Amino acid sequence: MLKTIRKRSLQGDESGRILAALRAGADPALLTREIASRYPDDPGAASRLVDIASARLWLAEGAPLADVLTVLEVRHRFELSRADCRAYAAEILWAARQEIDAAKHDPNSTPKETDYAAA
Repeated sequence: MLKTIRKRSLQGDESGRILAALRAGADPALLTREIASRYPDDPGAASRLVDIASARLWLAEGAPLADVLTVLEVRHRFELSRADCRAYAAEILWAARQEIDAAKHDPNSTPKETDYAAA
């Protein structure tokens, strides 16, 4: 029986490249459009990944949470309503914090490794 080819994961393919590009000073809007053009079936994912990467970088540089939240809201002010901007920004900020916390606790293990680790 033939195995089906798995669809490539946008997040797995692009996360490291997005972080590197943002660190190098790439424009987030241009980066989002470039990634979205390569994955036309899910353009919202490109925006989300760039926003999460941006938030991670700002938080790593010591930016206050309120400032990161405001920048994320402003970034999407013409696309979403005010309430939706706030909700989206809060969701992105939460996702960025989760990634940072996960990396701090054990950057080399996967969740399954801890389940099967010898005591």
